[in-house]
Amino acid sequence: MKAGDITPREAREFIERWPVYREDRDNPLWSDPGALRALQENNLRRQLELVAEFSPFYRKVFRRERVEVEKIRTLEDLERIPVTMKETYLENPLSFLLVIDPPEPLDITYEITYTSGTTTGAPAPFFNSTYDMYNIALQMRRMAEICRMTPEDAVLNLFPYGNLPHVGFHRTVHFASAVGMRLVNAMVGRDAPGFPLHRSMDEALELAERHRASVLAGVGRYERRFLVRGHQTGADLSAVRLIMAFGDAVPEGVRDEMRGLLPTERQEEVFVNNGYMLTECQGPFVECREFGGNHNSAPNLYHIEILDPETLRPLPEGELGMLAVTHLDRRGTVLLRYLVGDMAAVESGTCPHCGRCGQRLVVRMGSTYAVRAEKVIRVGGKLVNPEAVKSQLAGVKGVVEYQLVVEKEDPGNPYSPDRLIIRMSVAGRMRQDLEEEVVAKVREATNITPLIHFVQSPEIYDPTMVLKATRFLDKR
Repeated sequence: MKAGDITPREAREFIERWPVYREDRDNPLWSDPGALRALQENNLRRQLELVAEFSPFYRKVFRRERVEVEKIRTLEDLERIPVTMKETYLENPLSFLLVIDPPEPLDITYEITYTSGTTTGAPAPFFNSTYDMYNIALQMRRMAEICRMTPEDAVLNLFPYGNLPHVGFHRTVHFASAVGMRLVNAMVGRDAPGFPLHRSMDEALELAERHRASVLAGVGRYERRFLVRGHQTGADLSAVRLIMAFGDAVPEGVRDEMRGLLPTERQEEVFVNNGYMLTECQGPFVECREFGGNHNSAPNLYHIEILDPETLRPLPEGELGMLAVTHLDRRGTVLLRYLVGDMAAVESGTCPHCGRCGQRLVVRMGSTYAVRAEKVIRVGGKLVNPEAVKSQLAGVKGVVEYQLVVEKEDPGNPYSPDRLIIRMSVAGRMRQDLEEEVVAKVREATNITPLIHFVQSPEIYDPTMVLKATRFLDKR
C-alpha cells in the first residue's frame, strides 16, 4: 500500500463531506471522457478565434504558415499549428499577450508571474488577466481536492519570498484561500539590502509548531532540510499529514526518509505529494496517491501533447517525449503547442486510483514525472535520465562510490552499439549480491541492463585531487 492510497469510491465520499468541493458541480475532472473532450474542443475553437484576432505573435504565425483557424476543430487538428519554442517566447513575451479591443472588465492585467529560471538563464514574465485569475482560483481549489486538503487544515508556505513573483509562493496563497484553510507564510529566503523581511528555518519551524501546520508546501529539497532540522531540534511537527513537494523529483526512498523524520505514530499516514509545477499552466499537476500520476487539475484550461524529440510529431499515449502545452481558455499570455523543455509521458481517460477524468503525467524515468530535455541522453536508441539512475544508486547499501559511463562497444567504430557501464567501489557486502541489486534497480530506471565494473574508490573520486566527483561520463 502506498501512502495516500485512494479508491474512486473513497474520493467521492471525501468530496461529499466538504461543501466547498460538493458544491463544485462544474468540476471537469468528474466529467465522463466524452463530455470533457467536447468541453476542451469547444474552448479550443473559441481560444483560437481570440488568438487569430488579438495575439500579435500568432497572427503573424498563422499568416506566414497559412494556418486556417476555422479548420482546427479537434485536439488532433492542433498539428496544423507549428510548435512554439521557449527561445521565441523569451525574445518578446509581450507579443504573446492578447490585446483585446475593446477590453471587457475581466480582460485587464491582474498579475504577472515569472519562471524561476530557464535554459537561457533569463526569467520569463507571464501575464494573467482577471479572467485568468478567477479560473486559477478554481484550478487551485480542484487541485486541493485531488490532494484531499480540507478547510480544517493549516498550510505552512515554505516557498521562498523572492525578488520575482513565482507560482510556487503565490499559488499556495491561492489554494489555501480557495478552500478556506488557515495559511501561514513562512517568508523564507534571503533579505534584500534594506529589507529585513525573511525568516530563518528555525523561525519557520516555530511557526509550524505554533500554528499546528498540517500541510507543508514548498520545494522538495528545502522541505527535506526543514524536516531534518525539525528532527534535530525536537520540533513538534505531529500535526503534519500532507507534504506538497514541488521543484524536485522526490523518489520513494526520499519520501520514506521525510516520513521517518516525523513523529512515529503519524508516519504511515503522511502523504508526500510530489507535484509537477510549471508557470505555463500557472500551478502544479498533483498526485491523487503517491506515484499514481500527476493530474492536470484544469483540463478545461490546458492541454498537454507529448511530441517526438526529433520530428515533433505527437507520440502515442504513454510514450516519453517532449512536453508541449496548449492554452484552451485564457485571456492574458496565450501559448499554443509551447515546448516547455521537459521530457514526460502522459496518460488520459479515467484514473484507476481516484476515478477522475483527464490527463495525468506518469513516471517513465525512475521516480521522475518530468526531466529537463538537456539532461536526457540516448543509449542504444532508448532515452535515459542519468538523474533517475543516480537516485536509484544513492540508496543502495554498500556502494561507496559510483560512476555512470556510456560508451561504444567498439570505441573505434561510431556505428557500434552503445553500452551503459556502472563503475562502483563497494564495502561491507558481497559483490555478487550488490551487482544483482544494482542491475535490477538500473534496469527498472532505464529498461537497460548495465555492465558492472568494480574499481577502487580513488579511480572514481579522489578528494585530495578534485572537489567534486564526476558521476556521469559520455565517452562516445
